[in-house]
Amino acid sequence: MTAVIPWQVNARDQAPTPEERQACMEDVFRLCSNHIPSHVAILACLRSKHASLSQQCRYVISSRDTGKNGGISK
Repeated sequence: MTAVIPWQVNARDQAPTPEERQACMEDVFRLCSNHIPSHVAILACLRSKHASLSQQCRYVISSRDTGKNGGISK
């Protein structure tokens, strides 16, 4: 018997952790403020502006997109 999961949260679209928010806060206000408060829209905006992101935020977005749960070094 195979279990079917009808709904699965996509890790790349989950609400950001406090560390991820901190890493991307400046980029969100600088590049994607018109998408606040929707975290899904903000993440899509940040992905579309990948080349303009700070190094920390680029790491967060890349980690989310690859499914890696790497720590954020400060």
